Amino acid sequence: MASALNTSDAFSQDFEQQSVNDASVEVIEIRGIVSSLKRAMSDKKENLAVSDGIAAEDLGKFPDLNVAESLQRITGVSIDRNGGEGQKITVRGFGPQFNTVLVNGRQLATDDAGRAFNFDVLAADQITGASIYKSGVANLQSGGIGSTINVSTARPFDYDGFQAVGSVKGVYETLSEETSPQASFLASNTFAEDKIGLLLAVSHQERQVQVNRIGTAGWRPGLTLSNRNDGVLATNVYLPRNWNQTVDQQDRTRTNASLVAQFAPTDDVTITLDGFVSKFEIDSQLSALASWFEADRVSSATISDFGTALQFTQGIDVHEGSGNPASDFISSTRGIRDVTNKGFGLNVDWNITDTISAKFDVSTSDAENDVAGKGRNNVVGIINSYEFDGRGNIPTVIHNGFENGSLPDVSLNRLHGNDLGNIFASQDEVTEYKADFTYLADSDVFRKVDFGFLRSEREKYVFQEFAAQCAFCGYGTEAPIDELNIRPFTAKNFLSGLIDTWYTYDGDAYLDYLASQGAPLEPTLQPNYYNIEEDVTAIYANFELGYDIGDMPLTMNFGARYEETNLSVSAVQALIADIVPTSDLTLYTNVFAPAENITESSSYANLLPSLNVKLEIQEDMIVRFSRYDSLSRPTMSQLSPATTFNSPRRQNLQASGGNPDLKPFSADNWDLSFEWYYSDDSIFSFALFSKEVEDFIVTLSADETYAMTNRLPNDYRCAAADCAPGISLDPEEPNRDVVADTNELNGASEVYTVTRPQNGETAKVNGYEAAVTHVWDNGFGITANATIVNSDAEISADTSRTFALAGLGDSQNLIVFYERDAFQARIAFNNRESFLFALDNTSVGGKTGEPVTTKTYGQWDVSASYDISENLTVFIEGINVTEEELTQIGRFPNQIYSIEDNGARYSLGIRGSF
Repeated sequence: MASALNTSDAFSQDFEQQSVNDASVEVIEIRGIVSSLKRAMSDKKENLAVSDGIAAEDLGKFPDLNVAESLQRITGVSIDRNGGEGQKITVRGFGPQFNTVLVNGRQLATDDAGRAFNFDVLAADQITGASIYKSGVANLQSGGIGSTINVSTARPFDYDGFQAVGSVKGVYETLSEETSPQASFLASNTFAEDKIGLLLAVSHQERQVQVNRIGTAGWRPGLTLSNRNDGVLATNVYLPRNWNQTVDQQDRTRTNASLVAQFAPTDDVTITLDGFVSKFEIDSQLSALASWFEADRVSSATISDFGTALQFTQGIDVHEGSGNPASDFISSTRGIRDVTNKGFGLNVDWNITDTISAKFDVSTSDAENDVAGKGRNNVVGIINSYEFDGRGNIPTVIHNGFENGSLPDVSLNRLHGNDLGNIFASQDEVTEYKADFTYLADSDVFRKVDFGFLRSEREKYVFQEFAAQCAFCGYGTEAPIDELNIRPFTAKNFLSGLIDTWYTYDGDAYLDYLASQGAPLEPTLQPNYYNIEEDVTAIYANFELGYDIGDMPLTMNFGARYEETNLSVSAVQALIADIVPTSDLTLYTNVFAPAENITESSSYANLLPSLNVKLEIQEDMIVRFSRYDSLSRPTMSQLSPATTFNSPRRQNLQASGGNPDLKPFSADNWDLSFEWYYSDDSIFSFALFSKEVEDFIVTLSADETYAMTNRLPNDYRCAAADCAPGISLDPEEPNRDVVADTNELNGASEVYTVTRPQNGETAKVNGYEAAVTHVWDNGFGITANATIVNSDAEISADTSRTFALAGLGDSQNLIVFYERDAFQARIAFNNRESFLFALDNTSVGGKTGEPVTTKTYGQWDVSASYDISENLTVFIEGINVTEEELTQIGRFPNQIYSIEDNGARYSLGIRGSF
């Protein structure tokens, strides 16, 4: 569909990938919205494949902060945000792992533990365009059941002589109330009668972000609510695992640089050498007021018809073994990222004869998220009672003593648990070798054949350096107020009606204090790392034919791509051998058996045929049909054979693992579309599509039993010193044998809830897209589109359902713009309707194995610019100007999972071109 931004011809902007139809493309200088739309419609009309795209309105002038935020304006595209900016994309209901992302036709390494590409590492200033291919063509790299996205960057031969552009702007965040600088510069020139070209681009962006969030790790089903005084209050109840109110203050820094050199020794040969580096850092400082809920200390409760605990209290001295509740104060830096992306490539474009041309390309890229052994999480708390109330629009937890900004006495603070490095680091490297050829036939019917070869070699290493310290768990030790700098903290612009003042402290000082007390946190490499080597070899051929049916020109291409994939997976595994107590009656410690090395390998082959047909009913009306097979490979994290054991909790033993024998998703697809170009700058289009996906990979939870081998000589009691009979672990009941009374601390084996991926399901997705773009003579214009998606794999209230497609949901876009002389203005609305975020929330860091659904989210963005001269433009931009909040729920609407507020951001700047 022609988008509100710019739609580009398939590969017309892609310098390292062969054109889908090799139509001659005239170089057009684009300035402004309407000119871009005209180019979009022209390219779409000529193209054979089903594709959409965006392009910079001018060199160095991209419509949004990053590429993902511009892609969301395109029909069928939705995005996931992080820190209020676009990070990953979903196309036609298929999430990030189902979309292959290329840059200049090359697959890039990513810091994601799987395959999803994080667009937030790319600054928009250096991007000239991005194309989304929704239908398959044999010369497209595989991996994208949803789509293949190719992002293109500037080349010196794209411009005549010397060109230079630059911009500076300040970005204001409404939540943090801070303003940060951003700047970019690009210079390009050609020499030696345009036979040599050089281009340098540099950009630097800073943001001081605040993210306000409330939420739980999940709603636990089937619980019995009770207390020691009244006994059982209710059975088969959903209870939230916890409830946190968090303020995450982030300093985000993104620096990108690229250098391109081109050389044309003859008119028939162009050699391009390019390299880039990207550095993206997030320094995160999270402060939270947290509460932990146990079913055996509920003093009173209000239960809904479906069993959800809408209101309940956690009282002191009423528990039946879990200990007293506490108002926890969390200081955490787990939200950090330290990502470096680098890439280099050499491309040779050679017109061998008038009928034969070739493109050779060699590239390598790597990505590293350097967070190993970093990211602390500290807890200080006050033994306290509180009440959860979820009967309103925003759930609240009322902590005793926190009314009207007041706080309990600071001397009541007690030390609790700490950990360091509870996040995974990653290293990824991709090397590709490609050769693409085109033969132009001297025939009216058989027009050309494209054929080629690809060799891709990828290696991803994911690991964790972690340490936990529970020497002071259980709230039994007074917190050193001065050493930790414990002080009141008031959240700026927090969610209305909630407690916004609690205690915070210096988490790094907390670590220093632990070390001074002989309990240092010293992260070590954990026995759950994995290394995956994936080699793909592909060959393809694609034929293009054309003839007339009466007065209606028909063009078609058909071909196939054959690929062989070889995998080698190595990991280290240490199985659980014991669970031992800490001073917190609800928190335990894992004890592992000696680690063992694991090495496995697998291979598979796929043949992917494709057919694309375009029929011009009349000069301004086109019908298209595409039929093709596609595949998406399992994510790297899904292929790991290692099992990772979470920190054990009372009534909550969890682990997760991968499956190196997973097969790729395979899909049988068709598209049917109609386009009416009813004026020079206006279009209406409608498309139907269908995808039937086999071997769908589902991540599910199941019970797995592990032998506690360390307990064998200890009469099946846990084997630590604190496990011996007669040792007092409960200060309230010194004579109680806690080990004997606690299921997790005794017995020959323990049952863990383990999530693992597996093949086997089939999902059918079908839907339709409609789009219209209309420009009036008075300078106003509008573009609107909608995508409706349906599937036989959707979530319901049926708790026995084990499969549903995450990310599936309808979306709509509306853009109204005005462009006349030196003034431009645009208002954009993007709406993504409710969709399943995760069928099993343990797959996204949750704790309960229950589904999570993201509710409908609509965002308004605005922008305007004025050309004060031929070379200078001032502009203003607003993102999420109505400050919408993102809400997620559990299985039922009254189970709020999280509410996140990123606020709005505004920028004011000036752009110059010379």
